[in-house]
Amino acid sequence: MRTPRWLLPLFASLLMVSTAHAGRASDTALNALVEGAKASHSDTMLVLRDGKVLASYTKPGETPHAIEMMSATKSLVGLVVGRLVTEGKIKSIDEPVSDFYPEWKQGQKAKITVRMLLDHTSGLQNVPNTTVEIYPAPDGIKLALAAELSSPPGTRFSYNNKAMNLLAGVIEQASGMRMDHYIERTILQPMGIPGPAWNTDGGFDHAGHPYAMAGWKATAADAAKIGELVLADGRWHGKQLIDPAYIRAMVGQSQPFTPSYGLLWWRRSADRKMGVSAKAIDAMEQQGIDRVGLEKLRPLVPRTFTQPSELRPAFTQALGAELPTLAKDINAHGRGMDDLIEDRSGPIVAYEANGYLGQYIVVVPKAHLVAVRQIEADPSYDGKGPWPYGYDDFTARVIALARTYTSDLAVPSP
Repeated sequence: MRTPRWLLPLFASLLMVSTAHAGRASDTALNALVEGAKASHSDTMLVLRDGKVLASYTKPGETPHAIEMMSATKSLVGLVVGRLVTEGKIKSIDEPVSDFYPEWKQGQKAKITVRMLLDHTSGLQNVPNTTVEIYPAPDGIKLALAAELSSPPGTRFSYNNKAMNLLAGVIEQASGMRMDHYIERTILQPMGIPGPAWNTDGGFDHAGHPYAMAGWKATAADAAKIGELVLADGRWHGKQLIDPAYIRAMVGQSQPFTPSYGLLWWRRSADRKMGVSAKAIDAMEQQGIDRVGLEKLRPLVPRTFTQPSELRPAFTQALGAELPTLAKDINAHGRGMDDLIEDRSGPIVAYEANGYLGQYIVVVPKAHLVAVRQIEADPSYDGKGPWPYGYDDFTARVIALARTYTSDLAVPSP
């Protein structure tokens, strides 16, 4: 049925009011992101929608430059494994790691697949503090190959930098070139991102292997291109760099233990919630981990938190002087304090790469948004006083901006 002509001006005025309201809401959300960047001492922040700049911030007195992305490097490595699968150089992510390192053909390690390195379920022993084992080790790849198992492969999610670094070796074995060179040649250069890609100050082990856990350097604009590649299902300017089926698997839930992780990409909800897991406490007590400390955390189980920054004081208050003892014992058993946390969030609406100090690449598919935040270490910070780096609610603010464009942000399950 046709709309009567006399109603058209009314509909037009309503549309104008709606659009103006959305514009004001978007401006408010963008201003909140910029003000948050300033308040958190960010070096850079960039927000794109449909490839166009909505907001750009650079700390006064600075010019845009490459900043190490810390653990957001992992998410780039996840994409590069997808490139190898696309090229057929890795049969599938369920290919055994022993195909590349035959010394793992025997015993439980024969069960470890490339997927398990990508989703932190390999079971390899790991000390979360990288300064204890990884950085002092002569060869990060050999360190991972020699690691014992702390749990059977594929049975537990545990964030694992040591296992992550083995991917640098897998990529080199599969591609025939050093990981950072392969990344530059097959992903970064086709996207117009200049090299060298890896930080020469701390991005390589003593044997000359690039770390896969960290080390990638990028400007905010170049980091945003990586987010746009994910947004475009692996396609860049008409060329399919990565199979879209791999991209969908990468951002989907990759294992049954936590819905918030894919293949080296975090999955975020609009109503991010987390809490202390009773099951994790029980499991750690069965391992013989500091029972006194764990029982002090049990009263926190009914509480729900929205940001990691809320958990830190809660842990400190609950544990008191027991905190370092518990943390040390958990680490000695190849686990981390993060293993005590469970995700209680709602539907997934965004994908996130993040790294130490608060490096972020956030992708909100339904709103066609990509946002980047970067910060460099402050050499004057001596560890005393308030933490000067974090922007814990950056992703939440990006999602709030996305909601001003569309109310339905939930992404479909792959």
